[in-house]
Amino acid sequence: MQLKYWGISVALLLPMHAKAVGYSSEYLSCVNSGSNAFSSCAKDEFKYQDDRLEALFKKTLVVYSDKDKKVQNKYQKQWLKQRDKRCGEDNKSVSDAYKSKYYLCALKDTVNRANTLEKLSFRL
Repeated sequence: MQLKYWGISVALLLPMHAKAVGYSSEYLSCVNSGSNAFSSCAKDEFKYQDDRLEALFKKTLVVYSDKDKKVQNKYQKQWLKQRDKRCGEDNKSVSDAYKSKYYLCALKDTVNRANTLEKLSFRL
């Protein structure tokens, strides 16, 4: 009998969890508005998603031992450096085009990583 209620509780939580994964509604509205400020939309969303990634990363650390936390922190720092290098952070001051390219690339990578961590944290 208790298992039945547990299953219902999980089913009720799934839609809320699925909705939380991905881009914010503000970003989707900004992009769909037809505004020429697409670069600004991406930059604002990147800041939001970067904060989301940091919070989710901290949440997942609770399952690790102190030694493993150090390893995970090192891995996360490497991932951030690789993301910024791959997306051309060093070139974002060259022009608006490079800035847009960086924010779109970094945003996509950050959302994907945050989604992965969110799915993991959901299992905790």
